[in-house]
Amino acid sequence: MEYKVTYANNFIRIFRLPNEFPSDYCFQGGHPVTITLIDWFNPFDQQDFWGDKTKEFDSTEEWYLKHLKELADFIKLKKYFNPEYTYMALADYGDAFVINPEKRANELQEQYEIIRKQALKER
Repeated sequence: MEYKVTYANNFIRIFRLPNEFPSDYCFQGGHPVTITLIDWFNPFDQQDFWGDKTKEFDSTEEWYLKHLKELADFIKLKKYFNPEYTYMALADYGDAFVINPEKRANELQEQYEIIRKQALKER
């Protein structure tokens, strides 16, 4: 995906996601969930955009992937970060990424293993 970051859209919000999501179908318009806005900041140095400068790049560029990892590591050092939660970063320039996705992935794998073992016992 192509991004164009300017002084105006150089902004990112950090949300703490719930530990569980509804599992019912969303045919009736969806299910409300509560996410919590816990932080916001400029993901790039604002000085980089003085004089109407912009950053234009592809999301697969190596420097940008490294930048996202550095942002995630920075967020993990914040006082609000709790490894028991998963977080979502939502940037005004159009990108979004998850911090601590292994928490949710590990829980889903554990749930799958329990269901699988139960199914094998029932055979």
